Amino acid sequence: MELTREEFLKKYNISEEEFCEAGLSWEDLLAIARDYRNKMMRYDRIRKQFIAEFFMYREKETGLQSYRSRVKDPEHLLEKIIRKRKENYIKYRSLTKENYEKFVMDLIGVRGLLLYREDWVIFHQYLIGHFLNDPRKYVKDCVRDYSDETDRYIVEPPKVHMRLGDYADIYFNWISRDNILDQKHYRSVHYIVKYEGVYIEIQIRTLFEEGWGEIDHHIIYPYKKDDPMLNEFSELLNRLSGMGDEMASFYKRLQVVPDEAFQRKDSIVNPKIMTNNFEGDLHPVDLRQISTVEDAIRSVLDE
Repeated sequence: MELTREEFLKKYNISEEEFCEAGLSWEDLLAIARDYRNKMMRYDRIRKQFIAEFFMYREKETGLQSYRSRVKDPEHLLEKIIRKRKENYIKYRSLTKENYEKFVMDLIGVRGLLLYREDWVIFHQYLIGHFLNDPRKYVKDCVRDYSDETDRYIVEPPKVHMRLGDYADIYFNWISRDNILDQKHYRSVHYIVKYEGVYIEIQIRTLFEEGWGEIDHHIIYPYKKDDPMLNEFSELLNRLSGMGDEMASFYKRLQVVPDEAFQRKDSIVNPKIMTNNFEGDLHPVDLRQISTVEDAIRSVLDE
């Protein structure tokens, strides 16, 4: 890695105190970066194989509008290790330069995008049809529960990250409510799968969620998460993206409304409308001749 220790800490907004709390030496982190860089070609080969087998030309089966994938950058790997060791030292205290691949489960990442939030059910059924989702195989201890032999299973319970107040009913039949998490600044469904001996993280979002998430990640997460002004702006974008998803879902439901039941926009402003007389019959009324309540009553009595 070309950056010095000081340059790295400054670039990723890590204080000296936070670095010390992580409990890994700079030399150990450099050793991880070197080892990982030597393995990146293998990870990229597995990424391409995974995409070709499960995502490419499978829009109908997956319910996805589009997707993209990546292999994690070495600098971002080190930043994540420091951050995770600081945030949850108990879980990550056993992480070393020899076993970091058993702890960091997003060295390969896939992002699937949905046009409508409800299409997530299609993807979920597709994934559990190809990867075993057995709670007995969930990894609780990253070292002890790692298996060199078993492949093609879901490693952790799928998790739904959503904003408080979002519509969650579509998840209840498929995911435990304990794993439907309310968060202030995040929307996504997360899976970790084991494939070809490595872990792969899959995130599923709508197009609206992706647009907001990319801006939020670029500006705030995780390096400026304490900035109150940026967080307020992020919250506004978050609300807009949620409203966009609700509108898209409503628009999709409108597709099944019979044409004869749909009231055209111009029917609301048409100067000739139908109104009831006292005997219940419908009569056209010219709104351009009515300016007072008395005019309206007279127009009906004159019919």
